[in-house]
Amino acid sequence: MSFTTSKVRFLYWAVPVLAVFILAAGCASKEEKKGEHLEKAREYVQKNELKKAVIEYKNAAQLDPKDDTVYYELGDTFLKLKQGREAFQAFSQAASVNPANLKAQLKVGQILLLGKQTEEARKKAELVLEKEPQNVEALSLLSGVQLQERDPDAAIKTLEKAASLDPNRFSTQLSLARVQLLAGDLDKSEEAYLTAISLDPESSIPYIELSRLYARKGELEKAEEELKKLIDASGPNYQNLYALALFYESTKRPEEAEKTYLQAAESASEGEVAPFMSLGAFYARQKSYDKALEAMNKALSVKKDDLNVQLAIAQLHFDFKKMEQAEAVVDRILEKDQGHIGANFLKGRLFLVRQDYANALERFNLVVRESPRNAMGYHFRALTYIAQGEPKLAQQDLLKAVELNPRLLDARLLLADFFLRERNQDLAREQVEAALRLAPRDVRALMAKGNLKILERDVKGAEAAFKQVIELSPSFAPAYVRLGLLYNLSKQRDKALNFFQKALELNPRQTDALALIVGIYVADKKFDQALQTCEAHKQKLADNPGGLALIEYLQGNVFLAKKDSKTAEAHFRKAIDTEPNLLSPYVALAKVYMSEKRFDEAISEYENILAKNPNYLAGYMALGTLYDQKGEGEKAEPYYRKALEIKRDFGPAANNLAWNLADRGGNIDEALTYAQIAKEQMPNSSAVMDTLGWIYYLKRSYLNAISEFQDSLARDPENPVINYHMGLAYFKNNQPDKAQEYLQKALSLDETFDGADEAKKVLSELKG
Repeated sequence: MSFTTSKVRFLYWAVPVLAVFILAAGCASKEEKKGEHLEKAREYVQKNELKKAVIEYKNAAQLDPKDDTVYYELGDTFLKLKQGREAFQAFSQAASVNPANLKAQLKVGQILLLGKQTEEARKKAELVLEKEPQNVEALSLLSGVQLQERDPDAAIKTLEKAASLDPNRFSTQLSLARVQLLAGDLDKSEEAYLTAISLDPESSIPYIELSRLYARKGELEKAEEELKKLIDASGPNYQNLYALALFYESTKRPEEAEKTYLQAAESASEGEVAPFMSLGAFYARQKSYDKALEAMNKALSVKKDDLNVQLAIAQLHFDFKKMEQAEAVVDRILEKDQGHIGANFLKGRLFLVRQDYANALERFNLVVRESPRNAMGYHFRALTYIAQGEPKLAQQDLLKAVELNPRLLDARLLLADFFLRERNQDLAREQVEAALRLAPRDVRALMAKGNLKILERDVKGAEAAFKQVIELSPSFAPAYVRLGLLYNLSKQRDKALNFFQKALELNPRQTDALALIVGIYVADKKFDQALQTCEAHKQKLADNPGGLALIEYLQGNVFLAKKDSKTAEAHFRKAIDTEPNLLSPYVALAKVYMSEKRFDEAISEYENILAKNPNYLAGYMALGTLYDQKGEGEKAEPYYRKALEIKRDFGPAANNLAWNLADRGGNIDEALTYAQIAKEQMPNSSAVMDTLGWIYYLKRSYLNAISEFQDSLARDPENPVINYHMGLAYFKNNQPDKAQEYLQKALSLDETFDGADEAKKVLSELKG
């Protein structure tokens, strides 16, 4: 019995001991396994087999989710893989598991700073500095926060404190040099760069940035010397030679640049393609297609299956307008990788060049879908929408493009142009100012500034902007036209004439200047001089149907002013035959037919043409115009709509349909949409400006209406209807003196125009 009792007692004691033993063995096993995974992970990191390292770190973390060291090392590995989001998650997990892991807290803060989450980054910097006030990395993070807060002075003080704590820390001196440069203290920046170089003579960064500083000061010899010192210090490798070659290229020394690029290519290690690609890009910038292609083909011979090298070659073909070769290379890339973003983007551009907008849109849709932060994808999709006559969709994409890349100058200028057309001063100003910050001497940006000043009624500001354009680019004809318009508006005709003539001398295709010259001569009854100017200019536009058609139209107008409708009709017909897309001859010819009451004859003629050619755009346009002039607007409307079915951004039809709808009491918002399409397509047409102004008038937007009528009268000051419209707009805007002036002028020009009775009635009311 006692034996049994002892045995039982032994068993009761043995069970818990055995359980503890098994548990301890299990724990030891888990620790051992975690250790094995960590050891493997670190070995993979040393071998640069980073994806394998990630798997091992994750295995270790699964075995011990509370080990912050594992998460920290996993975050570091993700950083090496350039997987920022995953790195952020790993470092955040490390900091969550162990808030006292200040290294993890700093890493989280640094990634937050890169993501422009300034306030959250500041919290991390302050958290670390509260526990370790002399933590140099935390001070560096804080300085970055202060920079994002636009406080460079505070950033400099913070970095100076960090430098005093650790004067031999290379990254601190480099950051200090950069911030002082940003603050405009070039001397202190130079001193910090020199200190950084002394701390790490083999690092290329401070040499290159100091070289740029010297170049900024105009000390080009010192700039060159720094780059040569870099080569002496760390050797004539590709990166160092590339920096020197770029310097020579930027300082207009192409022979030395070429020599250095070639030297860089010769220094290329086995399997390296970047030096050859850089050489090719240099030759492309020098407009040497054959040499560029030769260099890039050398790169391709090194890496035959490298799709990015192939894409660069396709882009070279495209840039030199060798579209067939470009498309052949792009198609080969897409055969291997259907979703290649760069190849699809270039394919879209090829479709855009061919005006195949549906296929272009399909490619750009793919680009922005698969690469949603691709600013150029949005930019070129916007260009496609513009070509398709979809301005609102284009605006949305352009706004997205500049949000993703605020330095996209072309996108900003397109936006500025949109907003100027819409008379939206605030939005236009925002884009114009941004463009000028990016490129203060860019002619297009300065032209936009001048146009904005006109919109703001700042004549002197506009004049100054256009004169600055001429100073920067004396051969830029549009600036002379804009100045001429300014002087014409202020009734300085001789000055205006000089600027219009100068524009034509510089660019014979600047036909709006010719139209304005003829308009001035006609207003002064100098008919022979107007006709001689037209005939003389035909010789300069022998290969330009659009220009020749405009001249025929202008000559027709001169003969109309001379009361010779038969000769005028011949010129208008010839203008239409020469260029069917020009709006003005249709309108003018319709007026001739109307004055001679030959509507049915004209309508019959165009119906016969359409019976033979149902897609004859000019025929629909002419019929619509004739029915409008006949007073049968309801019959005109379907012809304009048919013209827009054939070509949906056809400005002449859009303008006339807009007027038709407005005049007959149709949908005024639809009318506005068509008027805006017409303005986009024909921004210099006085008739289009008048249409848009009249629609603004009907919508009771009188200031916008007045603005459009002003621009229209600048081009056609003797038009009684436009003067009448201006008078009505001023009347409704409670400016009776201005209203009276324009209404009286309209009646003095023609007492029988359509609207003359209303003009007399309003005048009577103003005087009564």
